[in-house]
Amino acid sequence: MTASTWLTLLTTFTLAVISPGPDFLATLRMTLSRGRSRGIATGIGIGTGTSLWAVGTMAGVVALISRSETAFFAVRLVGAVFLAGYGIRILASLMRARTEAPSKGTDEEPAPPSSEPYPTWKAFRLGFLTTTVGNPKAVIFFTTLFASMLPPSITVLEGGALTLVMVAISSCWFTVVALAASMPAFVRGYERLHKPIDAALGGLFVILGLALIPWGTLFT
Repeated sequence: MTASTWLTLLTTFTLAVISPGPDFLATLRMTLSRGRSRGIATGIGIGTGTSLWAVGTMAGVVALISRSETAFFAVRLVGAVFLAGYGIRILASLMRARTEAPSKGTDEEPAPPSSEPYPTWKAFRLGFLTTTVGNPKAVIFFTTLFASMLPPSITVLEGGALTLVMVAISSCWFTVVALAASMPAFVRGYERLHKPIDAALGGLFVILGLALIPWGTLFT
């Protein structure tokens, strides 16, 4: 590939990565609720998931999925269920915390976010699943824009190098997001307002999931 092709591909990919989406929201909430290290693990999971999209595009798998109405419908439906399900779990945890909280008067301070140990692999898994099956940005980007920009003469070595650079870009960006969200000012704000913030983020995940459902195909 020429230098201009590399620059175009990586610039376009970087702009797609930094644009807000489910991956950004997942990293943000994980960092705020579980800490910096778990937020970084989520970001690395997102970067790792990117490799599947990149390799699948270069291998022609993504093109086959985009050309098959059944396969494309299945991918979108799985992603929609994942996003909506994650949002519902967030909202359900808020409801459980509200019903289980002891009633000690209306002047009681709200409980802080959970400080229970949270496995790193679960944070990684969330990031990986968010970008592989739960990210409409990835579906649109890799099945249309990236696939059309990829030169047909790309070699295996170039494809491997491109994949590694894309994984690095994605992982680094979401690590930056996790580091920013773990700053004391953000953490203090989340500790005060974690209930409305979680409610908003949970609602956004549900909305994104519902928006990803191919309703027209579903009822035809």
